[in-house]
Amino acid sequence: VVASLASNWRSDTATTVGRGANIWVRVSRKPKSPQVDSPQLSVESTAAAEDQYVWADRYRPSVLGEFICNKTVADELHRMVTERQCNHFIFEGAQAVGKRSMVLALLRDAFGPDNLKIEELTKRIELKGEIAKHIDVKVKISDHHVEVNLADLHGYEKYVITTLLNESIPPPDLICDHANCKVIVVHDADRLSSDLQHYVGWFLGRYAGCNKIIFSCSSSSNLDAVEHLCKVVRLKPPSFDEIIKVLEFIATQEGIDLPRGLASRIAASASNNLRQAIRSFEATWKANYPFTKDQPILTGWEEEIYDVAKKIMEEPSPKQLYLIRRKIRKMIEHNVSPYFIFCHLVNELKRDRDEDFQNSIDELALELNQQCKEYKSQ
Repeated sequence: VVASLASNWRSDTATTVGRGANIWVRVSRKPKSPQVDSPQLSVESTAAAEDQYVWADRYRPSVLGEFICNKTVADELHRMVTERQCNHFIFEGAQAVGKRSMVLALLRDAFGPDNLKIEELTKRIELKGEIAKHIDVKVKISDHHVEVNLADLHGYEKYVITTLLNESIPPPDLICDHANCKVIVVHDADRLSSDLQHYVGWFLGRYAGCNKIIFSCSSSSNLDAVEHLCKVVRLKPPSFDEIIKVLEFIATQEGIDLPRGLASRIAASASNNLRQAIRSFEATWKANYPFTKDQPILTGWEEEIYDVAKKIMEEPSPKQLYLIRRKIRKMIEHNVSPYFIFCHLVNELKRDRDEDFQNSIDELALELNQQCKEYKSQ
């Protein structure tokens, strides 16, 4: 394997399965037990490493055949892979519907899991004509793809995207096959400006071939300049019944007796957030098992929010504020609702305090809520 941070692509030799501009490698579908589909999070990150709740990552689907939620969509994508159809894609859907998981599952089915060993690296992008000389960007790469999140680019999307596109241009004499096919995955693609979208569209038209691009966004309407070049894949939030199926599957795998009524209560408390439902199930199980009739439903974030409140009371300093922000960011990255964090934080700050202090906290919370409403209305 020849690795180069300068080009951000890795290349090696592989057996040719198909040739031509519209071919994915065809991989035989191995029967596996279905797994949980939840949004992809970096298991290498410190936050994930410190997290004591592991089921959401353990049961994340790795290939298209393992999806329970959006199963029809996964089956259609697998059909395209087996029929050697190759497209640019737009994966659209709300937060926490599993866009990242399905994109990676598509790539694994296309190239084979052994050829999609992902590493997280920091890539330096030169900034021409800017005050800053360069920007260091976290990317995830394998032999066949590179992932970048536009939310991490701080306004330098144009430089990063154009650099990745230019690095993906194959030599003129290169025969297109699965051994040298490259895919650029762009998360939070809603942030692409109209001008940058037109440039991407021009680039895709000029360098048509086996190199592909996949956009992940909340709505394809935000990518109207490139939408006509892509196949749009729409992912829906998991239904109530699908969440229960996922919880029952995990219970079976873990050897846990999960009453249907308790599974329903957990699903209802998660408000269509599959990852939170799994975390609630794991936290509730850890707190008390065998389950009781009136088992309290936990969220798995109680200790985190309690710790934030404790640190606020112990040391209200700028240094402590930095640490608290990091903890709250960790929760938001795990798709915990800011409203949920705020309400529980207020309750923890009021716990075991005198009436005057509790009233002052309520007044501050009311004032902040009012400011948020005014900001949204503007």
